[in-house]
Amino acid sequence: MPHAVSASAPSHQPPRPRCHNRIRTVLVHTSRYAFEGPARLALDCGVSRSTICRLLSGQSQPSYRLVQAVTDALSRALDKSLDPRDLFSPDGTYPEPSGCALCGCSGCLPEEAFDHRGRIKPEFRSMRPGDWSRAPAAP
Repeated sequence: MPHAVSASAPSHQPPRPRCHNRIRTVLVHTSRYAFEGPARLALDCGVSRSTICRLLSGQSQPSYRLVQAVTDALSRALDKSLDPRDLFSPDGTYPEPSGCALCGCSGCLPEEAFDHRGRIKPEFRSMRPGDWSRAPAAP
């Protein structure tokens, strides 16, 4: 008689590779998503906020439908056509390495670079504006 496989038996499928994204970088460059960005993006994409939060934190793999919905929403927010490869990458490289340049920004620092008084934190003082948004270029 064959053995029954229990529901808690480990899967022998290889883990899916992590999909990198730079959605958060684009969110900080748009006025539409400056406040409650993940919640607004979820509404614009027709998905739950938790879906967007899991995507932003790298805890989930996006479906094709979600990739397209996010790309369309961010294209509208930036008023420019984006390719999904501008936002999602299997290896963390992008056709345009600079998130600032992708969004039409000449270079900025993230909100985390400033203390509660609006002064640049010591760990960001040597960083040039825009460097924080730079990823490796796609081959």
